[in-house]
Amino acid sequence: MNFNLFIKNLFPRCTGIIVSPKEEWNYIKEENTSFLQMVTGFLLPLLLLVAIASVLGSYIPMAGKVLVPEILIVSGLKPVLSILLSVVISILAINAMIGTFGGTPDINRASKLVMYSFVPGILVTIIVGMAPWFYILGLFFLYSFYIFFLGTPVLLDIPAERQSNFSTLSSTTILVIYLMISFILSSFFGAIH
Repeated sequence: MNFNLFIKNLFPRCTGIIVSPKEEWNYIKEENTSFLQMVTGFLLPLLLLVAIASVLGSYIPMAGKVLVPEILIVSGLKPVLSILLSVVISILAINAMIGTFGGTPDINRASKLVMYSFVPGILVTIIVGMAPWFYILGLFFLYSFYIFFLGTPVLLDIPAERQSNFSTLSSTTILVIYLMISFILSSFFGAIH
Protein backbone atom coordinates (compact mmCIF):
# COMPACT_ATOMS: atom_id res chain seq x y z
CA MET A 1 0.00 0.00 0.00
CA ASN A 2 1.30 3.42 -0.97
CA PHE A 3 1.43 5.53 2.22
CA ASN A 4 1.28 8.85 0.31
CA LEU A 5 -1.85 7.70 -1.53
CA PHE A 6 -3.31 6.60 1.80
CA ILE A 7 -2.75 10.06 3.31
CA LYS A 8 -3.95 11.77 0.14
CA ASN A 9 -7.27 9.89 0.10
CA LEU A 10 -8.15 9.10 3.72
CA PHE A 11 -7.77 12.44 5.48
CA PRO A 12 -9.55 14.57 2.86
CA ARG A 13 -12.50 12.15 2.97
CA CYS A 14 -12.69 12.31 6.77
CA THR A 15 -12.41 16.10 6.72
CA GLY A 16 -14.98 16.41 3.94
CA ILE A 17 -17.54 14.18 5.61
CA ILE A 18 -17.26 16.15 8.85
CA VAL A 19 -16.88 19.72 7.57
CA SER A 20 -19.13 19.65 4.48
CA PRO A 21 -21.14 16.43 4.51
CA LYS A 22 -23.72 17.54 1.92
CA GLU A 23 -21.07 18.14 -0.72
CA GLU A 24 -19.06 15.07 0.28
CA TRP A 25 -22.09 12.78 -0.13
CA ASN A 26 -22.41 13.96 -3.73
CA TYR A 27 -18.75 13.05 -4.38
CA ILE A 28 -19.25 9.69 -2.67
CA LYS A 29 -22.31 8.92 -4.78
CA GLU A 30 -20.31 9.35 -7.98
CA GLU A 31 -17.49 7.05 -6.85
CA ASN A 32 -17.49 3.54 -8.18
CA THR A 33 -16.01 1.71 -5.19
CA SER A 34 -16.82 -1.79 -4.03
CA PHE A 35 -17.40 -2.92 -0.49
CA LEU A 36 -13.95 -4.53 -0.42
CA GLN A 37 -12.27 -1.34 -1.65
CA MET A 38 -14.03 0.72 1.04
CA VAL A 39 -13.03 -1.73 3.75
CA THR A 40 -9.38 -2.04 2.71
CA GLY A 41 -8.83 1.58 1.64
CA PHE A 42 -10.87 3.40 4.24
CA LEU A 43 -12.20 1.40 7.20
CA LEU A 44 -9.21 -0.81 7.99
CA PRO A 45 -6.68 2.07 7.97
CA LEU A 46 -8.92 3.99 10.38
CA LEU A 47 -9.28 0.90 12.57
CA LEU A 48 -5.50 0.56 12.61
CA LEU A 49 -5.32 4.11 13.98
CA VAL A 50 -7.97 3.17 16.58
CA ALA A 51 -5.90 0.18 17.69
CA ILE A 52 -2.67 2.20 17.90
CA ALA A 53 -4.39 5.01 19.84
CA SER A 54 -6.01 2.57 22.27
CA VAL A 55 -2.77 0.71 22.91
CA LEU A 56 -0.91 3.99 23.45
CA GLY A 57 -3.69 5.21 25.75
CA SER A 58 -3.33 2.03 27.81
CA TYR A 59 0.46 2.03 27.72
CA ILE A 60 1.13 5.62 28.80
CA PRO A 61 -0.59 5.37 32.23
CA MET A 62 1.26 2.10 32.85
CA ALA A 63 4.71 3.45 31.94
CA GLY A 64 7.24 2.32 34.52
CA LYS A 65 5.03 -0.53 35.68
CA VAL A 66 5.13 -4.13 34.67
CA LEU A 67 3.38 -4.36 31.31
CA VAL A 68 1.25 -7.31 30.47
CA PRO A 69 1.13 -7.69 26.68
CA GLU A 70 -2.35 -9.24 26.86
CA ILE A 71 -3.75 -6.06 28.41
CA LEU A 72 -2.29 -3.97 25.60
CA ILE A 73 -3.62 -6.35 22.96
CA VAL A 74 -7.08 -6.39 24.53
CA SER A 75 -7.09 -2.60 24.82
CA GLY A 76 -6.38 -2.31 21.09
CA LEU A 77 -8.61 -5.15 19.97
CA LYS A 78 -11.82 -4.27 21.81
CA PRO A 79 -12.57 -0.91 20.12
CA VAL A 80 -11.53 -2.25 16.71
CA LEU A 81 -13.82 -5.26 16.97
CA SER A 82 -16.60 -3.09 18.36
CA ILE A 83 -16.51 -0.72 15.39
CA LEU A 84 -15.87 -3.40 12.77
CA LEU A 85 -18.71 -5.65 13.92
CA SER A 86 -21.05 -2.67 14.33
CA VAL A 87 -20.31 -1.44 10.81
CA VAL A 88 -20.71 -4.84 9.14
CA ILE A 89 -23.91 -5.77 10.99
CA SER A 90 -25.32 -2.27 10.44
CA ILE A 91 -24.61 -2.48 6.71
CA LEU A 92 -26.49 -5.78 6.50
CA ALA A 93 -29.40 -4.41 8.56
CA ILE A 94 -29.65 -1.15 6.59
CA ASN A 95 -29.47 -2.98 3.26
CA ALA A 96 -32.30 -5.27 4.39
CA MET A 97 -34.39 -2.27 5.51
CA ILE A 98 -34.07 -0.40 2.20
CA GLY A 99 -36.55 -2.72 0.46
CA THR A 100 -39.05 -2.37 3.29
CA PHE A 101 -39.15 1.39 2.71
CA GLY A 102 -39.68 1.16 -1.05
CA GLY A 103 -36.08 1.33 -2.22
CA THR A 104 -33.87 -1.12 -4.04
CA PRO A 105 -31.35 -2.86 -1.77
CA ASP A 106 -27.75 -2.14 -2.81
CA ILE A 107 -24.97 -3.38 -0.56
CA ASN A 108 -22.39 -0.94 -1.96
CA ARG A 109 -24.57 2.11 -1.32
CA ALA A 110 -25.55 0.84 2.12
CA SER A 111 -21.83 0.27 2.82
CA LYS A 112 -20.97 3.82 1.79
CA LEU A 113 -23.76 5.26 3.92
CA VAL A 114 -22.86 3.33 7.05
CA MET A 115 -19.04 3.43 6.79
CA TYR A 116 -18.75 7.12 6.06
CA SER A 117 -21.39 7.97 8.67
CA PHE A 118 -19.22 6.24 11.28
CA VAL A 119 -16.32 8.68 10.70
CA PRO A 120 -17.08 11.00 13.67
CA GLY A 121 -17.45 8.00 15.97
CA ILE A 122 -14.19 6.49 14.76
CA LEU A 123 -12.33 9.77 15.20
CA VAL A 124 -13.74 10.14 18.72
CA THR A 125 -12.60 6.59 19.48
CA ILE A 126 -9.09 7.49 18.31
CA ILE A 127 -8.96 10.60 20.52
CA VAL A 128 -10.50 8.93 23.57
CA GLY A 129 -8.26 5.89 23.03
CA MET A 130 -5.18 8.08 23.37
CA ALA A 131 -6.58 10.34 26.06
CA PRO A 132 -9.38 8.59 27.98
CA TRP A 133 -10.13 11.70 30.04
CA PHE A 134 -11.66 13.25 26.88
CA TYR A 135 -14.60 10.82 27.09
CA ILE A 136 -17.01 13.78 26.90
CA LEU A 137 -16.09 13.96 23.21
CA GLY A 138 -18.21 10.82 22.86
CA LEU A 139 -21.13 13.18 22.32
CA PHE A 140 -19.56 14.04 18.95
CA PHE A 141 -20.54 10.49 17.93
CA LEU A 142 -24.11 11.83 17.63
CA TYR A 143 -22.93 13.87 14.66
CA SER A 144 -22.75 10.53 12.85
CA PHE A 145 -26.54 10.42 12.83
CA TYR A 146 -26.76 13.86 11.24
CA ILE A 147 -24.31 12.75 8.55
CA PHE A 148 -26.39 9.60 8.04
CA PHE A 149 -29.59 11.69 7.64
CA LEU A 150 -27.87 13.84 5.01
CA GLY A 151 -26.55 10.85 3.09
CA THR A 152 -29.78 8.87 2.92
CA PRO A 153 -31.52 10.91 0.18
CA VAL A 154 -28.31 11.21 -1.82
CA LEU A 155 -27.28 7.55 -1.83
CA LEU A 156 -30.52 5.62 -1.54
CA ASP A 157 -33.54 5.59 -3.84
CA ILE A 158 -36.10 5.57 -1.05
CA PRO A 159 -39.25 7.59 -1.82
CA ALA A 160 -39.05 11.11 -0.35
CA GLU A 161 -42.06 10.64 1.93
CA ARG A 162 -40.40 7.61 3.57
CA GLN A 163 -36.84 8.92 3.93
CA SER A 164 -37.35 10.53 7.32
CA ASN A 165 -38.86 7.36 8.78
CA PHE A 166 -36.12 5.25 7.22
CA SER A 167 -33.36 7.51 8.56
CA THR A 168 -34.86 7.55 12.05
CA LEU A 169 -35.35 3.79 12.23
CA SER A 170 -31.95 3.11 10.64
CA SER A 171 -30.13 5.44 13.04
CA THR A 172 -31.85 3.80 15.99
CA THR A 173 -30.94 0.37 14.64
CA ILE A 174 -27.29 1.36 14.22
CA LEU A 175 -27.19 2.77 17.77
CA VAL A 176 -28.74 -0.38 19.25
CA ILE A 177 -26.34 -2.60 17.28
CA TYR A 178 -23.34 -0.55 18.43
CA LEU A 179 -24.44 -0.53 22.09
CA MET A 180 -25.18 -4.26 22.11
CA ILE A 181 -21.85 -5.17 20.52
CA SER A 182 -19.97 -2.82 22.87
CA PHE A 183 -21.71 -4.37 25.87
CA ILE A 184 -21.02 -7.94 24.72
CA LEU A 185 -17.37 -7.20 23.96
CA SER A 186 -16.90 -5.34 27.26
CA SER A 187 -18.30 -8.34 29.11
CA PHE A 188 -16.14 -10.74 27.11
CA PHE A 189 -12.90 -8.76 27.40
CA GLY A 190 -13.65 -7.94 31.04
CA ALA A 191 -13.78 -11.65 31.76
CA ILE A 192 -10.38 -12.17 30.08
CA HIS A 193 -8.37 -9.85 32.31
